[in-house]
Amino acid sequence: MTKPPQILQPLLNDVTGVILAGGRSSRMGRDKATLEIGGTSLFENIAGVFSELFASSLIAGDRPDLSRPDLPAFADEFPGSALGGLYTGLKHADTPYIFVSACDMPFVDATLIRSLAEQRHRYDVVLPQTPAGLEPLFACYSKNCMEIMRRQLEDGNFRILDIYPQLRVRIVTEDELPENWQKALTNINTPQDYSKAAERKAMTVPVVSFVAKSGTGKTTLVEKLIREMKSRGYKIGALKHDAHRFEIDHEGKDSWRFTQAGADTTVVSSPEKMAMVKRYQVEPPIEDTLAACFADVDIVLTEGFKRSSLPKIEIHRQECRRELLCRGEFHDPSLIAVASDEPLELDVPLLDLDDIAALADFIEARFLR
Repeated sequence: MTKPPQILQPLLNDVTGVILAGGRSSRMGRDKATLEIGGTSLFENIAGVFSELFASSLIAGDRPDLSRPDLPAFADEFPGSALGGLYTGLKHADTPYIFVSACDMPFVDATLIRSLAEQRHRYDVVLPQTPAGLEPLFACYSKNCMEIMRRQLEDGNFRILDIYPQLRVRIVTEDELPENWQKALTNINTPQDYSKAAERKAMTVPVVSFVAKSGTGKTTLVEKLIREMKSRGYKIGALKHDAHRFEIDHEGKDSWRFTQAGADTTVVSSPEKMAMVKRYQVEPPIEDTLAACFADVDIVLTEGFKRSSLPKIEIHRQECRRELLCRGEFHDPSLIAVASDEPLELDVPLLDLDDIAALADFIEARFLR
């Protein structure tokens, strides 16, 4: 499926992108800015995203190895702290605002940056807050912060949070952040973090398939799980398998008429969503459907596909009194867990069918961290 064309948005001309690259990377043991994920360094990835958003960008830190004519580097007047880097960025920016990113963030997201920066005009600082705390190194700052920063640095206080009580600060909470914030705010501090991020970048979108015999409540469980995963900031894909013929279009509608006339692919598009009806003689492999339709999500939850090799969670209810699909006569090696409302002796984790948060924790730990 061809992706729809991206709508180009105007540059934020009164904001300078600032990449903090003056840290020592002590826990990492090597320069984080030059670490590569997917063949691109963390620094170059951030610089590329910034070029889509800001008319100008700069590097805060003495990094002639990273600088170039369109991306100059400036040594810190107050070296050795992130607050000193923020001050450097504000001092050398030609705009009233800067948006700053630490150089150890592998999945910076233009939508998240724009959503924060668009709130700048009434505040001196705009920054996100997640369950892990405030994110002062992925935030928007105004020139009004400079004098307060300078005084604090001269006093030997390098704690960024201590400047906030003296400024107009807009804290954007997790429920206000756009989708995908969790991935976008990932940072790398240790070799283990780097390894996980590299694996995440390399792998295709993870998929979990929920299987069960009829009447067990697959749809209700997946519906609840989608809501829980969305509340945690993830972009979710959902795929339902139907072993029979189905119709989602309405007879007499224009799109229905196109399909009935013989169109092999019919798409209905609006400002809010898009739907596609595609004809084929043989159902394509599940891998082809996933690759064509779900490249922009964090995880896909499917219902059905019990004969596939996808990782599966089987749903079991005591009242059904039925043998498991994936254990018993047939032993499915792709079964990763069972969600049940009664104790079972199993060789895979047993999850509480009624504890959706615990089920989401299991999926998150296995596929998204």
